[in-house]
Amino acid sequence: MAAMTVVAGQAERSIEVLAGEIRSGAVRLAAATAAWLRLVAEFDVREGWGGVGIQSCAHWLAWQCGMSPGAAREHVRVARALGRLPLTAAAFEQGRLSYSKVREITRVADPDTEPALVELAGHTTASQLARVVRGWRRSDDVDAGRVAEKRSFQWHWDVDGMLVLQVRMDAEAGAALLANVESRAERDARRERAAAKKAATGEAGAADGDRCPEDPATFPRERMTVRRCRALAELAAEAVDVGRRAGDPPRREVVVHVDADVLAQDAAAGRAHLEGGPALSPSQVRRMACEASLTVIVERGGQPLALGRRRRLATKAQRRALLARDGGCARPGCDETRIERLHAHHLTPWSLGGRTDVSAMVLLCDVDHGLVHDEGLVLVRRGRELVAHDRAGRRIWGPADPAFRTPPLLTLVPDAGLPDAWPDTGERMDLQHVVWALLAHRDHLRRQAA
Repeated sequence: MAAMTVVAGQAERSIEVLAGEIRSGAVRLAAATAAWLRLVAEFDVREGWGGVGIQSCAHWLAWQCGMSPGAAREHVRVARALGRLPLTAAAFEQGRLSYSKVREITRVADPDTEPALVELAGHTTASQLARVVRGWRRSDDVDAGRVAEKRSFQWHWDVDGMLVLQVRMDAEAGAALLANVESRAERDARRERAAAKKAATGEAGAADGDRCPEDPATFPRERMTVRRCRALAELAAEAVDVGRRAGDPPRREVVVHVDADVLAQDAAAGRAHLEGGPALSPSQVRRMACEASLTVIVERGGQPLALGRRRRLATKAQRRALLARDGGCARPGCDETRIERLHAHHLTPWSLGGRTDVSAMVLLCDVDHGLVHDEGLVLVRRGRELVAHDRAGRRIWGPADPAFRTPPLLTLVPDAGLPDAWPDTGERMDLQHVVWALLAHRDHLRRQAA
């Protein structure tokens, strides 16, 4: 019998009991998710999500259920797929398959291959099943002659203010990039070692405390990463003007948002940050202003300053200021942030005396901008909130509306009839053999059907 401890006069659950409750809870969670997706599927079929400005069931889920757009689209996809996969749906509803496994099965399964995939899912982890499905899809792409383009260039700012790059390129270009970066980093390393050695030799008669604090022997190991990052930045800076011709688009600019007081030479405080990036110190901003091509959006109290009324259409600077303030389309529930898809809309129409000032405009995507004009919506900004009313005065948009409030969490009711957990597996598998066997079985079924 498992050992029990007593805390504050009550028996504490043993680790074994606690683990069992966690597994049972995961089973109930899977069953509840299956029931919820069944509701989503019916809601989607009946187009219950239809409304002013709502583009799809996933759009409605992201808005009403607090989900990210990507997660909402994936849940709708799975909900639709389960309608034609009865074995998967049944195992999901019984808690025998987790959502992670069901999501992978629905990527490739059809009525013929579903039994084999459901059986496989019962004997693999979700990670193993995902690898099988990726191999399956790669094989199908090769067979169909539709090998997807693999190149990608992704980046984001980390929480500590560092830029993180993730690049996928073909082998030839990748090898050339690595060779150039390594060549430049090794050149800098050799120069640093030579300079350090010269400094150490020239100070041979000095006291130990006056010597160069860095040992040249430690440079390759401790500083190579720094050199590689610097080499990549220098290569990019030197190459940006190579081959430029008249009529080429202008160089991309570094956009900095800065409090008005920061630009003063003696300023020691204030806020500044790169657009979409980390915070900057006043000294960093002033140095960048001297060394780089900058677009500076001066702010006071976090709000972009008015940029004047010179013409009817917003200027590029005004559009950047609106993007800084609104973060993208200001319509609640819309996640459009691409500047080329966004329009500066006058809250008071230009023909009625509206001003082309940042404070008098709002940023809307092309879809919602057309919707405002087609439906005759009246927009009012209340602080950072955007509220819309239709021609009859009915409130359409607004974060304070009941539709935007967080719904209550689903209450899970334990079901003693459900299994405690799916099989405890995790052993290594031969991915290529599993994929080959599944595809061979699928092809056999197709030949029989023909």
